[in-house]
Amino acid sequence: MQDLKDIRIIFSDIDGTLLPFEGKDLAPTAALIGRLMEAGYTFIPCTGRGTGNIPRAIKEIPGIRYVITANGALVTDLESGEVLYERRLARSLARQVTDFLRPYNGLTYAYRRGQHYLDVRAGQSLPQSDKPSLQAWLKAVVPMDFDIFLEEEDSAWLDKMGFSTYDQAARRQVREDIQSLACYPELFVCTSGFWNVEVNAAGANKGAAALWLAEKLGFGRHQILAAGDNINDIPLLETAAVSLAPANAEPEVKAVATCQVADCKENGVENFLKQLLA
Repeated sequence: MQDLKDIRIIFSDIDGTLLPFEGKDLAPTAALIGRLMEAGYTFIPCTGRGTGNIPRAIKEIPGIRYVITANGALVTDLESGEVLYERRLARSLARQVTDFLRPYNGLTYAYRRGQHYLDVRAGQSLPQSDKPSLQAWLKAVVPMDFDIFLEEEDSAWLDKMGFSTYDQAARRQVREDIQSLACYPELFVCTSGFWNVEVNAAGANKGAAALWLAEKLGFGRHQILAAGDNINDIPLLETAAVSLAPANAEPEVKAVATCQVADCKENGVENFLKQLLA
């Protein structure tokens, strides 16, 4: 067992780490997080999601005050609604990314002020799917032609953009081709699952946001525990003294984690965290 005596702050990804993509009852997880906070630990959800679609069971745990969202683009104080830290994507970059993504077989999306938007052009309709996870994802979006969306005043800065597809050849091609964009050095390109490619502004990542918040709250690196399962979590795990990767994590994530735990479906991260209460 790793030495956990110095750990005081926990940063955890949600999807694939606490929450299997097939879904599960989060009540026991929320109860555990509540007990950890009662014991004096600080818990920070650290996710690729927007603030508007963090699971209610997590967001409403008494004592949860700060969240890191959009892969580290934002740190938000839930109590006041104030954005304390931001590394957003400029409109000029969003236009280039949109033009680049449209020819590929997939869906272009963006997060703006925590809300999720999908590029649906004139004559197009929302795709249909029998996959519950995709149905839930599509239910949460605002469909909008990005030629219009990106002209709006609020679109001067976006939280992040992305490309979603179950066509793995298209996904691989996007990850390869995007590197040829002239603006590529101004982007941070990663993935949070086998169905997407995610695009943030350079410098926006979960690790940088977590370090900023930890320092603001008075914690050092030696006091950080982090958990995550996918490529967008690697910068987060690299900041932590103790880092957890569930068995379902990508190989690259397991390679940087200090500890591998059981699969997300088997509550691997939660069972490890119980040690802090011992």
